[in-house]
Amino acid sequence: MKTGLHPAYVLHNRPYRETSMLLDVFSRDYGRVGLVAKGVKQKRNNMALLLQPYQKLLISWSGKGELMTLNQVEIDRPAPIPEEDRLISAFYINELIIRLLHQHEAHPDLFVVYDATLGELSSREKDQQAIIRIFEKRLLQSLGYGLVLDHDVDTGMPIADSHEYYYQAERGPTTRIPNDMYYVHISGMTLRSLAQESLTGRKVLDESKKLMRYVLQKHLGQKPLASRSLYASYVGISKNRSARIS
Repeated sequence: MKTGLHPAYVLHNRPYRETSMLLDVFSRDYGRVGLVAKGVKQKRNNMALLLQPYQKLLISWSGKGELMTLNQVEIDRPAPIPEEDRLISAFYINELIIRLLHQHEAHPDLFVVYDATLGELSSREKDQQAIIRIFEKRLLQSLGYGLVLDHDVDTGMPIADSHEYYYQAERGPTTRIPNDMYYVHISGMTLRSLAQESLTGRKVLDESKKLMRYVLQKHLGQKPLASRSLYASYVGISKNRSARIS
């Protein structure tokens, strides 16, 4: 297999032997792929500087199997990099893609969503939590695990803002209390806001986070996300810094 140059992002990189790198790449046309970038850490080779997360690239590769060889890389579009806490959110969405997408399974619509999400995280014009919740929702939809957000799964009635619901990952929302304990209690207002991708207000943001974490955990399994530990460390450092300043 040999590809031409096409849009892609590096999700994660790590050293390989003395002069090379291993890359986990999310490409528009081929989905998530593993690549080896041979010799990029040699002196006089600036390619390693391009092979960083959050930078939109044009790349080509060749080979077969789980690990192929990077042939060429160019910058597709200079892009601002998310800063501080938003950089952790960008790391989080990269981790979700690595954990949930199968290799060599194209998701061109999700690639567009990912590209737009990085732009929104960099611009700081929208609430960070709202950006992440909408990305999570669209990610699940792209994977075939879309949430039921518009009707009660038992009665078929449209979601009502004034009602309280019990959301089960395998079924969706209902006003009837489930027989088991595995559900999320959530307001109709939050379900409707998430469906319309218009998340405002602390209650809506908090309930949306609780729902998405519950649903995603069903697909992620028991292995914890490194980004959550990183964020917890960041919050702790920020609190200590604020205490010293005050």
